[in-house]
Amino acid sequence: MKKSSIIEARRKQVNPAVRQKVELSFQIVDRIHEILEAMGLKQKDLAMMLGKKEAEISKWMRGTHNFTIETLVSIENTLDAPILQVVHQEVKYPDYEYEPMIASEPVQPPEP
Repeated sequence: MKKSSIIEARRKQVNPAVRQKVELSFQIVDRIHEILEAMGLKQKDLAMMLGKKEAEISKWMRGTHNFTIETLVSIENTLDAPILQVVHQEVKYPDYEYEPMIASEPVQPPEP
């Protein structure tokens, strides 16, 4: 898909946190378009398969829709293709050597 230089210039002016959300939304829409194209389907076909109105799917596919997990799972199941991939990173904790604690006499708080 060809990107517009005007849109790209405007995108750079957006707050980074907002830009990240919008970019992910566009990536989701792009992925759905890829799947539909590979299957020879159109948005109206997806609407019919999901039992939705074509106008609702069109709104989703503009890239500004806040997809719910439920919606994404429904689309994935309907198209039998993954849309999102969750990456797990194994957290490595440093190896610590623990020294045994030595009991001592209780410390009395200072008198007022």
